[in-house]
Amino acid sequence: MKGLEPFRRKVEDLYRERTPGSQALWEDSKGILPMGVSGAAKFYEPYPVALAAGSGGHVTDVDGNDYVDLLMGAGSSLLGHSHPSVAAAVRDQIGRMATVLAPAPLEREFAERIRGLMPYLERLRFANTGSEAVRTALRAARAATGRMRYAKFEGNYHGSDDYFLQSSVSREVAGPPHRPRPVFDSAGIPDRIREETLLLPYNDVENAVALISENASDLAAVVMEPVAFSSGGAVAADRHFAQAVRDITARNGIVLIFDEVVTGLRLGTAGAPGYLGVTPDLSCIGKAIGGGLPLSAVGGRSDIMEAVLGASAHARGTHIFHSGTFTGNPVSLAAGMAVLDVLEREPVLEHIDWLGGRLRSTLQEVLDSHGQGHMTGFGSIFQLHFTKVPPRNRREILAGDLALLGSVLLGLCAHGILWPPVHPGVLAYAHTESDIDRTASCLETVLEMAS
Repeated sequence: MKGLEPFRRKVEDLYRERTPGSQALWEDSKGILPMGVSGAAKFYEPYPVALAAGSGGHVTDVDGNDYVDLLMGAGSSLLGHSHPSVAAAVRDQIGRMATVLAPAPLEREFAERIRGLMPYLERLRFANTGSEAVRTALRAARAATGRMRYAKFEGNYHGSDDYFLQSSVSREVAGPPHRPRPVFDSAGIPDRIREETLLLPYNDVENAVALISENASDLAAVVMEPVAFSSGGAVAADRHFAQAVRDITARNGIVLIFDEVVTGLRLGTAGAPGYLGVTPDLSCIGKAIGGGLPLSAVGGRSDIMEAVLGASAHARGTHIFHSGTFTGNPVSLAAGMAVLDVLEREPVLEHIDWLGGRLRSTLQEVLDSHGQGHMTGFGSIFQLHFTKVPPRNRREILAGDLALLGSVLLGLCAHGILWPPVHPGVLAYAHTESDIDRTASCLETVLEMAS
């Protein structure tokens, strides 16, 4: 491969030529929106593509360019953009009632349907975002155990709360791999949170179990992504590793919390017990369950949920606080019900799982023909890495050529494949084999530019 700098210039020139409207909008937006966007994940260099519309597995930008969308709202769009059933359900619900700070029949109905699919969610509460759900799960674990410290895995992303914005940074400051040190991913986080956090190595049975054992008496919870998504590069937990974490937490009365915000429902209607064979004490689901609208849930063992959220807990004064104006709002629940209806009558998950496998194998063939790169993923989730071997955790991802990865993904955007260098890719039910073939062809073109 030629030098990275000339390749990057070619990619950026092509990108700017294709997206002048996106650049103009971004420049104008900086005058009112810091960084020109309303969230860090929406920005990437030199500026993000601005989208005007979406239909099925494709989106259109403000310049009128069509893209195969491999971002799909970070996995929140399971069926595809503007799915007719979801759109009709939302229109109907808004016409009758939108947000009310009161119970509505849809809350119980949707909860029953979710529990029917995921029986390990014996009791559940709805929230709006993954961050809210994970925050509530940790609070519940602390209240139930009377312990305050918690453990998370290096490279696992659990949202924007202070407690979880840790350790997606460079290897130089993260400590030894077998005993990683908490490093904040944001300014403005109190130093005391480091003292409350035990950081664990992902997919490392021996060292993770040893660290949990050493700190067991202080730990309220271990929080884990069964498939490490954004910071973790679409790397699945090894089943033996996940079972070892389950065993050590169960032996020590530590609440095991699975963050299934991305994977729940998307990787199987049975959740983690179905695709990983391991059942947590509490779990957080989101994104796909809302049909593209804000919706998440936290649930699990009835004894834990009732002990900290039930009527008896309120009577004792030992309950945790969980509420919000938009929590369980009827519009999001109506969209979620529509998603479940489609899942019941059509082979959604079978299709996207098969398509995900085809995408990974097809792109791997392209990478192999150029002598570099590895695909990782599980089901309809995937990521590209320029590492020596397929990575198993965040440390191994950081050992790869991240600058090359960013340039290749920007090159794909410049050729009509929306897969920005801010998230792994995901597929929706609306995607087709021709979308996979188009992606592979564009990857071949971009790698040729780099050679």
